[in-house]
Amino acid sequence: MKEELDNILNEARKIIEEINSENSLENFRIRFLGRKGLLKEILDKIVKLEEKERRELGEYFNYVKNEIEKLYEVAKERIITSKKEIKFDIHHPGEKIRKGHIHILNQAIKEIKEIFMKLGFDIERGRELVTEYENFDSLNIPPNHPSRDLWDTLWLKFEDKNNKYLLRTHTSAHQVEVLKNKPLPIRVVIPGKVFRHEATDQRHEIQFHQLEGLAVGEHADLRELKGVLKIFFKEFFGTELEVIFRTSYFPFTEPSVEIDLECVLCKGKGCNVCKNSGYLEIAGAGMIHPFVLKEAGIDTNKYFGYAFGLGIERIIMLRHNINDVRLFNSGDLRFIKQF
Repeated sequence: MKEELDNILNEARKIIEEINSENSLENFRIRFLGRKGLLKEILDKIVKLEEKERRELGEYFNYVKNEIEKLYEVAKERIITSKKEIKFDIHHPGEKIRKGHIHILNQAIKEIKEIFMKLGFDIERGRELVTEYENFDSLNIPPNHPSRDLWDTLWLKFEDKNNKYLLRTHTSAHQVEVLKNKPLPIRVVIPGKVFRHEATDQRHEIQFHQLEGLAVGEHADLRELKGVLKIFFKEFFGTELEVIFRTSYFPFTEPSVEIDLECVLCKGKGCNVCKNSGYLEIAGAGMIHPFVLKEAGIDTNKYFGYAFGLGIERIIMLRHNINDVRLFNSGDLRFIKQF
């Protein structure tokens, strides 16, 4: 009977090498370890023997059974592992790779810069972290101006002996810096992110993008400014639109104007967006205040210039009829994939 057990073990060792599927493995288990398998037949014979012989063969039977069970477990692990392996089929159609694209804001900023470069403007960037002097004092904004209040401006706790720091509230903060460091005549646009401490809604965000335009020379006047803006809006919106100047007030320009643009949605006929006026307030501008030119060390008897500022999100919203400024920073792919 011991010889029969040896034969069963040798047969199991031989068969196990050829097993390569779950079905053949299950057949192996049934043949050797099943309730009607080869080992069960031997066990039925052993229990009928005398006690001494039964004890000796029982120990050997357990050894053979354990060896076959080990063979089974090793083969089972091998088959499970092989199923997990990823096999590459060169004839199988591949998955489509999702391509990203430039965000609508960066697309627009690139386009805006290209338009102004065609008009002879240089591009500057500036820092988002500026000093109180750059953001306010150099622009003729006095200490008691409401924009200096904690509830309008994001101030930093850090400050040195000479400066207080804040996140710029407008890209105008770089006017004096640019005028000091560039030779005249000069034409520059400064696109970038600005920050305001205010409640957010469909028309207001705590951070948004602004474009500052700046030109100084012997012939930079409001006529040139109007021509520049008329060309810019025509290029950006793809149609010729009327531009109107209305008198206004800004501390760093004199005279100051609000710029109204013919409504791009109703073409001047009047709609809910333009409040049936046919025009939209699009930007602020004016002739650079002599105070600002003097802060930059420029001779105001010889040189003068104009400046303008407009919200980049604002003109994108008009071009694409977007009704909520918060969508730009939402990360919502349903919105982003449209552009």
